[in-house]
Amino acid sequence: MSRRAALVVLGALVAASLLTGCASPAGLQVEAYVEPGARAVHRVRDAVPLASTIGIDGVTVASDGATLATPPGGLDTLAATANGGGAAAELLVSNYAEELGDFSPRVGTALLSSATNRERVARQLATAAERSGMRGVQIDLESLRARDRADLVSFAAAVRTAVHDRIGPDATVSMAVMASTDGAGYRDTGYDLRALMEHVDRFVLMTYDQHGPWSSPGTVGSLPWTERVVRAAQRQGLTADRIDLGIAGYGYVWGGGADRLLSPAAARSAAGDAATWSRRDGEWSATLGDGRELHWSDARSYRVRTALATELGLHGVALWSLGTMPLPH
Repeated sequence: MSRRAALVVLGALVAASLLTGCASPAGLQVEAYVEPGARAVHRVRDAVPLASTIGIDGVTVASDGATLATPPGGLDTLAATANGGGAAAELLVSNYAEELGDFSPRVGTALLSSATNRERVARQLATAAERSGMRGVQIDLESLRARDRADLVSFAAAVRTAVHDRIGPDATVSMAVMASTDGAGYRDTGYDLRALMEHVDRFVLMTYDQHGPWSSPGTVGSLPWTERVVRAAQRQGLTADRIDLGIAGYGYVWGGGADRLLSPAAARSAAGDAATWSRRDGEWSATLGDGRELHWSDARSYRVRTALATELGLHGVALWSLGTMPLPH
């Protein structure tokens, strides 16, 4: 299909999605992420009629990389709410470090570089998932380094074995993958995507945070950039039927004394009449009189991206997160 023809198809899909109000075109799987905390159960309950999977965040690797930190409370209630509503609950494990306020390369390497640590954490993860009623797990190790590539593959294999042993052969193992627009970017952030395909059922490309408080102002994840990320992952070995397209349900504001994350509703309220939709980027932006600049992704952005995922023949989409935006109808 030519690029011109593809754009025509995408436009038709977007129009149909907007007219029908559907969360996604038929056949597209939908994951929605939730962080444990106040109102999390209500958010999951509202999302399950529209979702196939609920990704439950909050389980982290301890600072020495040798064990899991103590899981937060309420995981079993969130899992029961998701499963009871017909959306499979999935437990996320990450190398997020509270003291950094970010993902820790050091913790990631401490876990991955030791076979003992990999096996122990894999078993603990499978046990935590089984005890809380999860149907699978998602590996969310971010800000890794090139040296971690082979060890990440070994960890994924260990997790798959442990999860199948503990939960059953139908339990799934997925992986969140930081976005890159070329093969070197994926390799430098610790991913051997072709090798990981053997052990991972589904890959969520985190096609958001193209820009953020750490950068100059810009799109959260423009459509052209998003498509380049998908194409680069495919060239590294991922097949379309194993890819979920990550979608931001939030935005950022630059200036005004503090760079910070905003919900789409808060961004729209702050922007007022200055809000501008970009058809090219599939996002909103605004420049305010006080010098603040906002960029955000909302329900309209979500529908455009479900159309893109369908055009590209992907497995599904994944919304981060229910804490800032409900799953759109």
